[in-house]
Amino acid sequence: MIKNNDVPKGLKDFNSFFYEFNYKYDVSIIFDDLLSLIICAMARGTEEPRYFEIIKKYTRSELDIFCKLFGELMLYYEKYIDLKGWCDPLGEYYECLAGQYKKSNFGQFFTPIDLCTMLAQMLIPSDDFGKKINDPASGSGRLILAANYITKGNYYICQDLDPICCKMTAINLCFHGINAEVHCMDSIANTKPSFSLATNHNYWKNKVKSILYYPSA
Repeated sequence: MIKNNDVPKGLKDFNSFFYEFNYKYDVSIIFDDLLSLIICAMARGTEEPRYFEIIKKYTRSELDIFCKLFGELMLYYEKYIDLKGWCDPLGEYYECLAGQYKKSNFGQFFTPIDLCTMLAQMLIPSDDFGKKINDPASGSGRLILAANYITKGNYYICQDLDPICCKMTAINLCFHGINAEVHCMDSIANTKPSFSLATNHNYWKNKVKSILYYPSA
């Protein structure tokens, strides 16, 4: 178990809820299922079969834990986007898990948050918008979050080979109100995506945050 002292201040309750599963499942499975369930919840009713497929292995009380985790994330986004301009709770917690469970299915460490902001300030003019910007190794989407903090109104195309990273990117971008597409693929080899996610499609029209899932064609 990760001690609360080892996670960011705003994620202590999230961490406590996460370990209510009591080691019944591999932590990587719990984290990945949480991401998938959030995407299903934000899919405008298009991912009901996937949702029921995921939850069938969990008890009612375990599903309540997922609800608590989702609720804590919503509170974190609401507080820290307003306080700091942007935030990455999923990436920060993922790194805590990766450091604690080196033999599990974790292995990503991301660019520090402050460095992402500095890079965005150096590279992106604050009055330059309406562009298409690509991140070929998005991780948890931090560089995109920082770029959007500097200049709003761009469209982002993200890729990552790791499905967990793609899901984190999509969720982070969704709750920051960013319009983007995320492709799970090898961007170096330019492989066909195994799946894609679109965040906040037509948000300007309906003002509803969303994540739409597109399987490989």
